Amino acid sequence: MFSIIAPRYDFLNHLLSANIDRVWRRRLVESAGLPPRGRVMDACSGTGDIAIAFAERTEAAEVIALDRSGEMLDIGRAKAARKRLDGKIHFVEGDVLDLPFENGRFDAVGIAFGLRNLADYAAGLAEMTRVLVPGGRLVILEFAPPSRALSSMGYAFYLHHVIPRAGRLVSGSREAYAYLASSVSDFLPSERVLDLMRETGLGIVSAKRLTGGIVTLYRGEK
Repeated sequence: MFSIIAPRYDFLNHLLSANIDRVWRRRLVESAGLPPRGRVMDACSGTGDIAIAFAERTEAAEVIALDRSGEMLDIGRAKAARKRLDGKIHFVEGDVLDLPFENGRFDAVGIAFGLRNLADYAAGLAEMTRVLVPGGRLVILEFAPPSRALSSMGYAFYLHHVIPRAGRLVSGSREAYAYLASSVSDFLPSERVLDLMRETGLGIVSAKRLTGGIVTLYRGEK
């Protein structure tokens, strides 16, 4: 599904979020607190926006962009090359539930809008925590289920009706953007995500709602 929509994925992300997604991603990178010459992985990288942000905004020695969709990663490689960052980012086709890296490889792991797509949230969190160094940070951006306040402002209508129609018109796939809406509505409340992070072995966990509660920024330290 993601491979099918890959060619229009970035355009729709920016369009449907009114470009606020760029701000959200910048906040994730800042929250990671990557040390100079640190190593970082962008999990469920898609077209590499988080990896590119780390390469541009930090002094990372290693940036890994990992995703299961080769088509998404191909677009990420082309974007990185246009920005002359292809030498700083290594694109890896792989599964967050079975990461191809040794324990303690990274100083930070970021995942933006990918946690809710995993078949097993706890297993994914455990794998991302496993590859962190002690003291390393896992930083997560994820959509939040619409609250009553947001629903009363029309957000639920936008999520379930406007986004699928716009997605179909631009990408040709209504299924993908209908899935987006349902996966957001069905996702865990922030308290449960924090519980899973603690159960994984992360400490000093926090959740901060952004843009009126549409998105939550989670952070935990190993």
